[in-house]
Amino acid sequence: MKDQEYRISLDLQWDLDDLHIFPHTYSQVYYFRYSVYPHDDENTIDRIKYAYSQYPWKGGYSAVNFYNRLKYTIPKKQRPQIVSIQMASPGWLLLTLIPAVAFAVARSVKSVCSSIKQVNATYSDIQKEIYERKLNKLDLAKQELDLDQKQLEFEKENQQFILDSSKQIAQLLGFESLQAMDDQTGSRYKTLKILLSYYRRIRTISYMQNNGKIFLPEE
Repeated sequence: MKDQEYRISLDLQWDLDDLHIFPHTYSQVYYFRYSVYPHDDENTIDRIKYAYSQYPWKGGYSAVNFYNRLKYTIPKKQRPQIVSIQMASPGWLLLTLIPAVAFAVARSVKSVCSSIKQVNATYSDIQKEIYERKLNKLDLAKQELDLDQKQLEFEKENQQFILDSSKQIAQLLGFESLQAMDDQTGSRYKTLKILLSYYRRIRTISYMQNNGKIFLPEE
């Protein structure tokens, strides 16, 4: 995979919060999409598997650590790097990165931008159902084969809800790597939890795109 230049359009008034929120959030979703991209390098594959296996996914702390860990699965030279930036309207942020990964992020943003009320409602319904089913009490720090038998049975009882929810969120995000996610996590519930965390970050960027502050090209 070779880095190329990728130009993000910037417009309207930005404040200091935007200058923190956008680069931080964009980096996280970029790292995630990189992690489900096909890789040939065994060291990279091992680092990604390690990142997916480490956290219990019982709260926001797991998500923060997961994305921090994903950063270090990417060779430093392949992480997004700033080439130039101009804030005056019309402005730009010119990066070097892997285009296929950036385009995948842009497609998710576009998909959410076009149906943000529907996706928010779906997300809320899934989170409510997770709470009511007490799935949020599952500790997913290990791969599925190493999980406690009681937890495996509990997840199995809810597997149709988990599978349907993952498919719903993936479709609304324009996410086509569900099987790759399952292969990485070893647990469909962990796949769902990670997809929901990805959605929260895509939603943040989508609000900025809908408000005219940024535009992410898809090609």
